[in-house]
Amino acid sequence: MTSRSRGRPSGRRSTLFEDRPRPHRTLGDPDSHFVDVEGVDLHVKVVGNGPPDLVLLHHFYGHAWSWRHVQRLLADVARTVAFDRPGFGLTERVHPSRWPHGNPYTRASSALLMTALMDQLGIDRAVLVGSSAGGTVALEAWTMVPERIRGLVLLSPAVTGDVGAPEVLRPLLRTTPLRRLAPTIADRMAAEISHARVGRNWHDSSKVDDDDLHAYTRPLGVENWQHGLWDVMSAEPRPRHRRTLATITVPTLVIAGSSDRVVRPRLSRAVAAAIPAGDFLLLDGCGHTPHEECPDRLAAALRTFLAVLT
Repeated sequence: MTSRSRGRPSGRRSTLFEDRPRPHRTLGDPDSHFVDVEGVDLHVKVVGNGPPDLVLLHHFYGHAWSWRHVQRLLADVARTVAFDRPGFGLTERVHPSRWPHGNPYTRASSALLMTALMDQLGIDRAVLVGSSAGGTVALEAWTMVPERIRGLVLLSPAVTGDVGAPEVLRPLLRTTPLRRLAPTIADRMAAEISHARVGRNWHDSSKVDDDDLHAYTRPLGVENWQHGLWDVMSAEPRPRHRRTLATITVPTLVIAGSSDRVVRPRLSRAVAAAIPAGDFLLLDGCGHTPHEECPDRLAAALRTFLAVLT
């Protein structure tokens, strides 16, 4: 599939990590795939063979690379599919007004794109593994296409919270005059990306290496990345999925790191208790993103979960 130019004009560029913005496809690596799904060019990484099939949904600020260790560790037992949701990683930044299905930066749109990607890959049913905001997308998918979901693994799911402006201001942020502020504000947020910033999600930030950091800075070279981040933060109200939890009928595992300072472990434990088929696992010595910091133990837990499903 050839690259194409569409979406929005590039606008002001970030000068933090790239001399000039680049087309999203040019920043991929040899394992990257770009798939046109419902008119959005998704950055996708597929490892292993299924079934079983796992779809991996990253956290806010995250990306498909967040799952690289887990994908490697599960390659012999499952096919894992990780993709960058709109607004993150190397997925194309499409202008909200130019997507025929509505705003591509909402949780429902991510769930729609995930389902369409599953169709393209020939996946009938999958286990969804969602981290933080990705867990919220998994819950959104449950409300939309429960028949496509074989099981759920939620890593410190952000059931009622997200990142962004107060809800009353979000419609205003979507107006043209205020969207012009997006590059300036996004650049300031990106300036905080460092070993310390990435390490806030870890129990032991000293373990963050240059490879971990590069996975977060590479997407800052993509054309229109600032507007994409702005669109995610202003797209919709905060999630409200407390009532959704009681409707889940598939096996569900909620996992939390004992040192999670973003979503406290007690909140994740309460989520598991509210799900009829929910179990809870606490990973000692892990922070908010165990798939990055503690992939061996997380992969072991996923193997056990898959064994129970079969």
